[in-house]
Amino acid sequence: MPEHAPDQWSTRPGHDEQPESEPETAHGRVGYGRYGKYTPLALALLMVLGLAAIGWLQWRAPAAEPAIRPGQLPGTAAPDASLTLLDGTSLTLSDLLGSVVVLNFWASWCEPCRAEMPVLQAVHDEAVVTGEATAVLGVGIRTDHDADARALVHQLGLTYPIGRDTDTDAPGIGPIEHAFGIQGAYPSTIIIRPDGAVDRLLLGEVTADQVRFAIDEARANAGPVASGSESSDGKELVAGYR
Repeated sequence: MPEHAPDQWSTRPGHDEQPESEPETAHGRVGYGRYGKYTPLALALLMVLGLAAIGWLQWRAPAAEPAIRPGQLPGTAAPDASLTLLDGTSLTLSDLLGSVVVLNFWASWCEPCRAEMPVLQAVHDEAVVTGEATAVLGVGIRTDHDADARALVHQLGLTYPIGRDTDTDAPGIGPIEHAFGIQGAYPSTIIIRPDGAVDRLLLGEVTADQVRFAIDEARANAGPVASGSESSDGKELVAGYR
């Protein structure tokens, strides 16, 4: 009888070797057993961080509520906010009673803010030329860099009154932004009626037509201004920015 032919499968490398062991498993997860010793430490760390966060939230003093909220704007009395302008002078909203106030919140890094500023400048220029009782007022946000804010104003050649909302030692947003309930939405433009009531909020980049329409509506919606409450100081200051 012919010799038995060698088993062809025996010539494959590793045929007689034992198969590699399966990956280490535990609790149904591959690799859990290898790294399982770290799991209790990670869970403990997460628990400590979570408890610390909860404790901090419970400990901190509650933030003051905004004077007004965007949903309550129409007809709400505007807070009598005071703004220190870039030239060091100050302007208070009550100084502008009798005028429509275009109060614009902006940041130097905000592209829509940058794009709409020439529109606001044009509205300001028109009011100065015609003598219309309209005041454009720019409020730079507190968290912006002062050098960047000033550089943008200079670059665009802006001459309407502009300041930065920094009159506070508290962290976070500035007091004017907080009072009007803006809370980080830039650009935002508040239109204030001549009687000191807020007429509307314009969110996002505005056009000249939008601003002019809003000014006309604010003037039409205004109630009577109390006798003797109008101040000429603020109007003269605004008109002096050319």
